[in-house]
Amino acid sequence: MAQPIEALAEALSRSVEPSEFRSAMGDMPGAVTIITSWTPNGMPSGATLSAVVSLSLDPPLMLACFDHASNTLGAIESQGKFLVHVLAHGQQHVAMEFSGKSAEKFKDIEWEIGALGLPQIDGCVIVVACELHDVIEAGDHKIVIGRVIEIERKSTLNPIVYARRKMLPFDREGAR
Repeated sequence: MAQPIEALAEALSRSVEPSEFRSAMGDMPGAVTIITSWTPNGMPSGATLSAVVSLSLDPPLMLACFDHASNTLGAIESQGKFLVHVLAHGQQHVAMEFSGKSAEKFKDIEWEIGALGLPQIDGCVIVVACELHDVIEAGDHKIVIGRVIEIERKSTLNPIVYARRKMLPFDREGAR
């Protein structure tokens, strides 16, 4: 029988394969969100993210996880502010548009200048305006922490969630 310290060392030396981790996390539902900001040259930038959550109530903070190569991450780091959009049912095409690397993401999307003077996508359930609080390196991503400045809500809309590689409507009536 292994000694407790040996068992702990063995457990710590094991690692989950990235594909297994990705597959398991795909079963964990999350809000479908788009983060927007301006690039240094004044163009709107945005990315679809699933790793976006509230972090703190006092002070109000949110966090979003970006791949190191994200253009939107660079825009946020240069501007020091960003918007978090929680997409509504019917905006699945918007999420898909913002999931790639195209420079034309905003071309066929309805948007305006919104909170903090940032590009704001129309028709979202929630839009949270944040000032950049911190950026933390973590593996192959960076964690962006934003201090919440303003919130806009349209609680009559139903959000969409992402789980098992599908965007699904969340029925707020059925959740009560």
